[in-house]
Amino acid sequence: MKKINLTVMLIVATLLFLTSCNKYEEGPSISLRSKTERLCNIWKPVKILVNGSETILSADQQKITVEFQKDGDVFITFYYLGIAVPQTGKWEFYDKSTKLILTMNTDDSDPSKDTLTILKLMEKELWLEEKIDSDIMEIHLEPK
Repeated sequence: MKKINLTVMLIVATLLFLTSCNKYEEGPSISLRSKTERLCNIWKPVKILVNGSETILSADQQKITVEFQKDGDVFITFYYLGIAVPQTGKWEFYDKSTKLILTMNTDDSDPSKDTLTILKLMEKELWLEEKIDSDIMEIHLEPK
């Protein structure tokens, strides 16, 4: 009887621990794939919110791609008037993997550095948040 009680208590404690240690605000609560495996993909934006209000994606915004590679490289292709503008840089997890630091190469000597908060990191969904001046921009991405 003691073995059964101990087993039940261990199962309950494990379930409580697993459901309470959610790293990202929007999930997942548990994943068998590492954060790097879930992040490394080619992503496209599907929704952009500014201060909580959804904006309509322009034709150029709908074509943007962001590719995270396991070696820490990141490739972003923006579009301006339909013309592709590729950028390269590096990515790294920060603050116990709750944030991403993107260091992008620029035409001048100083690379640009952005810190993005990861709200959701799943195999098929990536939600990032960035504070720009007094605005908060939330970007929802899905695999291309």
